[in-house]
Amino acid sequence: MSMEFMAVSELKRSRTLWARLAKSKEMVLTRDGKPGALLVEVSGDNLEAVLGAVRRALFSQAVSKARRRAEERPPTGEELEREIRAARS
Repeated sequence: MSMEFMAVSELKRSRTLWARLAKSKEMVLTRDGKPGALLVEVSGDNLEAVLGAVRRALFSQAVSKARRRAEERPPTGEELEREIRAARS
């Protein structure tokens, strides 16, 4: 399935947004030609499940990115202490 793109500027004048979203199920909103947001078709029945899945995916992606950064440049003891203090305050 190919991803459909739509510029944010098109939203106000797009009478076909819902039809396009129903057909593609997902759309990327762009600003200045760069991806900025994702529209995903949902219903009242699956809203919470879809939102939970998106949040889990974003969290997993953030954890993976943090792990890669830590492997590439392990934090120093001082950096770890600073992070612990910041999290506790």
